[in-house]
Amino acid sequence: MIKQYLKQALRLLGENKLLSVISIIGTALAICMVMVIVILYIAKTAGFRPEVNRDRTYYLSVAMSVGKDDGRRLSFGSIGLPLIRECYYPLECAKVTTAIIRDRWNNQSALSMDGLKSSNGKVIQTDPAFWKLFSFDFIEGKPFTEADFDSGIRTVVLSEHVARALFGSEQAVGKEMKLNFNVFRVCGVVKDVSRFANTAWAEMWIPYTAGMEYNAYWSEGINGHFNCCVLLKEGVTEEELRREVQSRIAKFNSTLSDCKADIGYQPNSQIVEWLNGGNEGKADMAGAFLRYGIILFILLLVPAFNLSGITLSRMRKRIAELGVRRAFGASKGNIIGQVLFENLVFTLVGGLLGLCFSYVAIWLLRDWLLVTSLGDAGLSGGMLNGYVFLAAFLFCLVMNLMSAGIPAWRVSQVNIIDSINN
Repeated sequence: MIKQYLKQALRLLGENKLLSVISIIGTALAICMVMVIVILYIAKTAGFRPEVNRDRTYYLSVAMSVGKDDGRRLSFGSIGLPLIRECYYPLECAKVTTAIIRDRWNNQSALSMDGLKSSNGKVIQTDPAFWKLFSFDFIEGKPFTEADFDSGIRTVVLSEHVARALFGSEQAVGKEMKLNFNVFRVCGVVKDVSRFANTAWAEMWIPYTAGMEYNAYWSEGINGHFNCCVLLKEGVTEEELRREVQSRIAKFNSTLSDCKADIGYQPNSQIVEWLNGGNEGKADMAGAFLRYGIILFILLLVPAFNLSGITLSRMRKRIAELGVRRAFGASKGNIIGQVLFENLVFTLVGGLLGLCFSYVAIWLLRDWLLVTSLGDAGLSGGMLNGYVFLAAFLFCLVMNLMSAGIPAWRVSQVNIIDSINN
């Protein structure tokens, strides 16, 4: 039966080429608009290298210090190292905890030792746990070691394009360079990282003990220059992590004299961090998903109405054929199933075309769509995975039901005698 329906659908494609082209292009444009939103959402939230553990990673980005006596706000911003050492590094719920210093706005100057070659780029200052949480592709060498970190030895991991700019190739391990006029030894070179890997992305990575900012903090150690990422142990829930964090914060506050730390509703999951990272209030996730849902529904509904008219027009020409089928015992359900299946072929062809259009649209509009807080991101591997194709298929099914459901039902309700006479 399915094979027969498929043959019928393919025959219909060739019978009225104009209507077929209009149906396919209309579907493609609708799916294209929807998939642009979906692809960007997946790139922001799904795991891909080096951020392969996004589903189990939680973020502690900010802290607020308030007066112990009067509760007045003293400061709000990134986290100080004392708070991290007392509250976040010892977390029992965490498999890995890493602390990161990043200047999102200013590039750092990297120079070859002779000063003839240079490259300006973003730098992350971090700890050895960073390399356990994030999975980088090393072209050569390895991350800096615990010994390098503990000793504050100036070692650096370079991205491949920085290595090529300074040394002419990715073969840079063991060579020296200057970063902000301090001499660093290259210990590893990694493949370039997409800027959609918002937490792990940089162009150079050094131990934070090799810098100067890590010991700068205020409000009795509550605020400083750090953000924290926590990878949950298997089987540990977000709520268990939140309870342990709040317990350790309360214990830390008991040791302070004039102020106390307030971290609000943190730690944040990947989705919450993307939508609400750095804000004090609780993220309205239900409202955010509702807004996305309404946008997607409207993007599908408007073209579906237009396509349903085309589908109904095509079905009216086949009323007599469908009436004969009813006369030979086909049920209304069989008729509806046939119409939906035949239209699904049109929808899937249009959906595949629309998915291709969506990548073209993202590339053409890259100056608007692919700009992150870290700069231009470009197309990335995170935009091309099984979730994208699954989402495209599901939206094709929804589009098919919306555009062909009513015509299929109306055609199935026509009286058998009237159908044959038509």
